[in-house]
Amino acid sequence: MTTQQPEPGSSPSAPLLLPYGQYVLVRKLAEGGMAEIFLSKLLGADGFERNVVIKRMLSHLSSLPDFVEMFRDEARLAARLSHPNIIQIHELGFIEGCYYICMEYLAGEDFSTTLRQAGRKRQYTPLPISMRVLVDAARGLHFAHDFTNEAGEPLRIVHRDISPSNLYVTYQGQVKVLDFGIAKATSRVVQTRTGVVKGKYIYMAPEQAKGEEVDRRADIFSLGVSLYESITNVRPFARENDLAVLNALLQGDFMPPSALRRDIPPELEAVVLKAMALRPEDRYATAAEFADALERCLAGKVPLATNKELADYLREQFGEERFSGKTRIPTLSTLKTTYAQAGNNSSPPKSVVFASSGVFPAAGAPTPNGHGEVSPALGAPHAGATQAPARGKSRRRGLMAIGVGGLLLAAGGGFIAWRGISSQPPTPVAAITTPPPAPVAAPPATPPVVEPEPPPEPSTVAAAAVSPTETPVPEAVPVAPPEAPEEKVPTKTTSKTTKSRVVTLGIADVERVVARGRSKIATCFERFKADLPSDTGVVRVQLAIASSGRVKATTQGALASKSVGRCLETQAERLRFPAHRDQEVNVVLPFDYRVTR
Repeated sequence: MTTQQPEPGSSPSAPLLLPYGQYVLVRKLAEGGMAEIFLSKLLGADGFERNVVIKRMLSHLSSLPDFVEMFRDEARLAARLSHPNIIQIHELGFIEGCYYICMEYLAGEDFSTTLRQAGRKRQYTPLPISMRVLVDAARGLHFAHDFTNEAGEPLRIVHRDISPSNLYVTYQGQVKVLDFGIAKATSRVVQTRTGVVKGKYIYMAPEQAKGEEVDRRADIFSLGVSLYESITNVRPFARENDLAVLNALLQGDFMPPSALRRDIPPELEAVVLKAMALRPEDRYATAAEFADALERCLAGKVPLATNKELADYLREQFGEERFSGKTRIPTLSTLKTTYAQAGNNSSPPKSVVFASSGVFPAAGAPTPNGHGEVSPALGAPHAGATQAPARGKSRRRGLMAIGVGGLLLAAGGGFIAWRGISSQPPTPVAAITTPPPAPVAAPPATPPVVEPEPPPEPSTVAAAAVSPTETPVPEAVPVAPPEAPEEKVPTKTTSKTTKSRVVTLGIADVERVVARGRSKIATCFERFKADLPSDTGVVRVQLAIASSGRVKATTQGALASKSVGRCLETQAERLRFPAHRDQEVNVVLPFDYRVTR
């Protein structure tokens, strides 16, 4: 689920003031699919208290070993990363049957909310501000990418979910990278399988969208997309639906920034385009190189904002009320007094228990997407759409088809992770929802001072609390420049007097059809298990779905000439998909199998 961040000037939620070990939970800031986020107070002797954020696993997930280990794993990884541009983790603990992570409280705004606020005022975010945020974020990422263990061995950490909502700007002018919850490192206990896509589709590197192994250059691609959005107010790969997004991503289909905003310096555009190169080898090799290029490209022309200038800009954009509400958190005694005077029926706690409650040594992972009113980017995949919890693997004797590792969709092929051939329909990684575009704010009486060409409000820029099981997708089609013509929705005539919209083949359509044939597909593995070269592996079957809905199937690799491959093709070609407007949609189904002895 998603939890929208409070708008400027909105009142905070009612205080809870609930004892929680050595903490007091002041109020809930957000809740996702894996955890809930609280503004809290850490209490100590002689009236000591400190503002912190508690991220607590949802109680109903505490009995699921995979989720518990993922939550703990997130904490262990992120707690080791101590850098000025990475959120700091204080503790991993266990209270009342649930794990929690304690992290630093950040008074500020996530960069996505900052971009949206500028769009609401019909402004571009000033180039010096955007460049400062992206440079500092790249420095923090480079530290994580280069991080080694105590033996000096590189952990090869890749964040894999970089987006404006995971870049946080404080009212002190600091930039912090949030949410290493789905980061992959060689030392992690819970390894993310190849073929399972995690992260926000619209910011993903193409190789990540395909479910392939990724390295630090995937994060550089996401930095490039974030920079593109920050200087144009448009998400480059935003399209009308998920398949179109993934197709555009894999094709590298986006408008150059200068086509959306004529005053973008060529040097800056060159940095953006290199970071967003389709092939990893054509991008910057490291995040430090990306940061250096940004600092050099406009040296002497457009200086990077200082930390003070960044802080002043944020305060000016959001106003004194928002600033005060996030930077001036009352003391616990003041909160109790205010709570009592408000006439609440339940009285605040009179004492706090200081038992350690099974607290582990310092470990924890950041993920609030905005401390103060936090947008939690929690543990695993992430906003706009939800990812269902992973199903437990069914245990059977003989051969067992583990499931579809990935689903490659769209005319050119976009990649959606999908797992599970079982007695129930498979659960998609993302259930796509596309809310209507946000209304465009009225233009100001005077043009923006900093930027000569005020754009429309970016309807695709929206801040949301992100759950550990949520994978964001575009909320709407990006706003085109004022001079761009309106794109017409294709239609086809169904009679002489009636017209209807042409069907676009979507993930739900493909899943529904494949789910109906899952049992027959699985029997191919049972009948021809002698053809399988090993006890575990992957068989990929490519489907070419014609506009009529009929299918041509081709087994890829060495098993194409084997009986199991021919069986899979036969069963796949018996599937019938809805008629759709694309001439042909290519789908690659990688079936993971495992033979149990």
